[in-house]
Amino acid sequence: MKLYLAGTEIPAYRSLLAQEGHTTVALSYWGLRRRTKFTKPYNLAEKFADTAEILIDSGCHSINSKPTSTLTEAELRDIAEHYYADFVAPNMQRLTHYVEFDAHQLGTAWIDQQRSRLDPEKAIVVWRPETGRDGLESLCNAWPNVGVTQAGTEQADVAHLLPHIAKSTSTRLFGLGMTKTAAMEHGFWHATASTSWLSPSQFGDTIVWAGNELHRYPRRYKDISRKRHQHAITDAGFDIDAILDDDATELLRLSIWSWRQFTGHINARGVTAHAENPDGHNADSAPQAVDRLAQEARHAGVTPTAVESRTKQPFPGLALIQDAAEDGTPGRPVLTTVDPGVRACDRCYLSSSCPAVKPGASCAFSLPIEIRTREQRADVNAAFLEMQAGRTFGARFAEELEGGILNPVVSAEIDRYMKMAKIVEEAEDSSFSVKITATQKGAAETGLISRLFGRDGSDQNTPLPEPVSVERAAIETGFVDAEVIEERAA
Repeated sequence: MKLYLAGTEIPAYRSLLAQEGHTTVALSYWGLRRRTKFTKPYNLAEKFADTAEILIDSGCHSINSKPTSTLTEAELRDIAEHYYADFVAPNMQRLTHYVEFDAHQLGTAWIDQQRSRLDPEKAIVVWRPETGRDGLESLCNAWPNVGVTQAGTEQADVAHLLPHIAKSTSTRLFGLGMTKTAAMEHGFWHATASTSWLSPSQFGDTIVWAGNELHRYPRRYKDISRKRHQHAITDAGFDIDAILDDDATELLRLSIWSWRQFTGHINARGVTAHAENPDGHNADSAPQAVDRLAQEARHAGVTPTAVESRTKQPFPGLALIQDAAEDGTPGRPVLTTVDPGVRACDRCYLSSSCPAVKPGASCAFSLPIEIRTREQRADVNAAFLEMQAGRTFGARFAEELEGGILNPVVSAEIDRYMKMAKIVEEAEDSSFSVKITATQKGAAETGLISRLFGRDGSDQNTPLPEPVSVERAAIETGFVDAEVIEERAA
């Protein structure tokens, strides 16, 4: 995979990339329009070194991302004409690839019409996510270079399709406007273009490659993150004092180096770009392969075939089994999960890192889990607790290896474990309590107590039929030597 670092329409960034020896660079035509009026031709050969591989981005993503555009369709057509005729065409020999002008405001018909003027070998046509999986496959069958935006990679079915296209076809996939490293790792791209390397100067972020991982910390964690990785930064040859002092140039140098390490890490795992033909000729770029008019005429007026009726069956991964009673008689049907057996290595997004990957084979792993009883639920809960505890101690170990600097991730993982443990403990608690509140007024009070506590409880609260004198009480209780005190009137 090649990584085109964008933003070279700004001279300072262009010079820094050349100084650091990064040769795959991208330039935004739309960003350049904000800086120049094009009073004279823009010559790429004068701006970039001979070793630079230049990707021109039309910048239409910025136009399409705005809810309402202040530009009219006529103005956009004029800008597109200038892009193709006055910017791309004169620099065709110097640039490596260029992205089509796909302003959605101009309509799909206009975009398709303009594709007839594209150079199949260097042009990148952009897939629109709303066209779905079928639209992407159709585009890949017609064009050798297809661009996919960050939003397009977030569609689950498309994310699984991209590795299959990269492996089974000669189509070169370009990730445009990529910001998430996960999307770059699993996309099997020929190349990606990104402006994320500029975030240290634009937003105060810290980007550093450490521990075979690209770390990106927001501005509020800059002090912690830079001290945590100071040994890795120093070992890579950068000035840690300048980085701690927020030196923009040194932070960008560190960012460039980190992104290059990240790209090398991906390519070392086998996710590499298709080899370029030495003579520059692309066998799939003949004009006949790009012309889709014949294909449209060939499929016009096709009559749908009769739909075959088939026996219905549960979705893959689900099955109905017949429960059996203790006496052996058939019971009710029970829905259960089974291994669907439909996941294939060729279409799996984890095939780049899976240890059991095998072309043309189904997945070698399964999850034999059954959760039907209280004991089985308790086992699964215990497994989740052990899993979370392992993650927590792993994060703690990483904290120690990084010099003992407090890592907020460790605290978050501890809190998550404590919440999970409390939920499991409450689920396992079998004790119960009952609180009864009863109220009754008047003469019915005795009857209420009798109903609640039995006959004896009621008898204990019955008043004496007549007063008992002191002498009688003494005789009945056996106190023969008691001194009788005369009663006095109150």
